[in-house]
Amino acid sequence: MANVCEEGLGDLKGMRAVVERFGANPLAYLILEGMAYGEIFHRGLGVQRYRITASTEGGHSWADFGIPSAIHDLAGLVTKLAALELPQEPRTSLNVGIISGGTSINTIAARASLELDGRSTDPGTLQNLVEKVQALVAESTWSGVNFEAEIIGQRPAGSIPENHPLVQLASQTLESQGRRAHLNIGSTDANIPLSLGLPAICIGLTHGRGAHTTGEYIYTEYLPKGLEQLVGVVRQAFEVLK
Repeated sequence: MANVCEEGLGDLKGMRAVVERFGANPLAYLILEGMAYGEIFHRGLGVQRYRITASTEGGHSWADFGIPSAIHDLAGLVTKLAALELPQEPRTSLNVGIISGGTSINTIAARASLELDGRSTDPGTLQNLVEKVQALVAESTWSGVNFEAEIIGQRPAGSIPENHPLVQLASQTLESQGRRAHLNIGSTDANIPLSLGLPAICIGLTHGRGAHTTGEYIYTEYLPKGLEQLVGVVRQAFEVLK
């Protein structure tokens, strides 16, 4: 089944609809990833996303100089977010991916916003990060400037163990190709079934470079092996998982 809304602000709506329709009826959910041949994602990485907006009265850059600027205050918040100490273990990340606002070069901005992506391999650590972000947003509101944080994405965490038959099957299929499997964690469509306790993995079909850039590309020479792996997993799944 092909679906939509895995990337960007889609919030896995396509996969949510798939799982809502089929639930626990399938033997397993097998997710395909382009640039991850040799990887088996059996753990779903938790993600929380916000759109944070600063609002002010705005005005003329000269005549009203000194009154609050939504852009200036939002930039101050970005500086505080970037200064947060994040643990390396469990691995945790925070990224401002988009920032926008203002009307013109000679206008004190009345509105500005950013889109923030937070992740952690540990749900508790992610929740702690969320609380820190929310606290910084609340502290940023002052006379003349209002801050609001809107949740625009929540990717739930989940996992199946390394010794699960589905993980073992995918690993053995790779090993039969002379490639050692690398068990991994990632944010993929598999997050949804995994979060509900359903068997799911994500496997890769090839390798590439420049992920999430306009210069992204793949190496087509790996595709035959990647497809061979896929066929092998599907064929054997009906025996291993029945």
